[in-house]
Amino acid sequence: MREDPDLLGLGRLAKYPRVAAAAERLPPAFDRLVRPRRFQQRRLVTQTLDDAGLLGRFERGEPLPAGYGVGLDERVVEYPWLLAQRPSGRTLDAGSVLNHAHILPRFLPRLASLDVVTLAPEREAFPDQGVSYVYADLRELPYRDNVFDTVVCVSTLEHVGMDNTAYGSDAPRAADPGVERSRAARELRRVTAPGGRLLVTVPVGDPDDLGWIMPFSDRDLAALVAAVEPASETRTVFRYTREGWQVSDAASVAGARYRTPSLEPQPDDLAARARAVACVALTV
Repeated sequence: MREDPDLLGLGRLAKYPRVAAAAERLPPAFDRLVRPRRFQQRRLVTQTLDDAGLLGRFERGEPLPAGYGVGLDERVVEYPWLLAQRPSGRTLDAGSVLNHAHILPRFLPRLASLDVVTLAPEREAFPDQGVSYVYADLRELPYRDNVFDTVVCVSTLEHVGMDNTAYGSDAPRAADPGVERSRAARELRRVTAPGGRLLVTVPVGDPDDLGWIMPFSDRDLAALVAAVEPASETRTVFRYTREGWQVSDAASVAGARYRTPSLEPQPDDLAARARAVACVALTV
């Protein structure tokens, strides 16, 4: 799913529509000056996706270079891990994480087709590149059974059952988000063809209820996998510290805290958002 919807505090411009519109038209050079972290992250992600040697580390679960992604959010490990899984065939992007101009060209050539499912239309769309868009809740997908070879769901399930008004949904928060997560997982499993793969990433650690997001505890993640009932599972955990992102394990990230940038000052470790993510490949 998209980043914290007000990561840069631009929501404060909503009361000034002309100023907000002008801000959206600023050239890339200005973006690099006023939003250096976003530019740095995009650069690191694209460089990593284009580096076969570094992608190999993600594929094999090997240690990352020292200082990798200091001050940058979890996308710097999620995107390379995802590409290293070699997604293929008819693919569903459940949460719209691939729907970016700098990401699509690195994934589309590998795919037979790409459907993007999100709650509401987004500013960017690429129908001219053959991408199909569907607006739906992951708990009720408008697809028949067994239709996709690969289902991608990156940093999205932690929002299911939560307050998603910032993402275009007026549905009330669920009484038990955990139940709704499992429901969404079963739907993703339903639309995945036999022998296909479900590639999921979620923030893990302290399952603090932040209203719009709730990271997964180790028990929560086990429940998610159980809902899918996979034939096989592989899992890689990444942890963020002041030294950057690195391969880790479940025990080491049990107390990892999620940071909401628009509500919290910059911490000493320079964490952007999640301090740990689990990347799980499930074959069904």
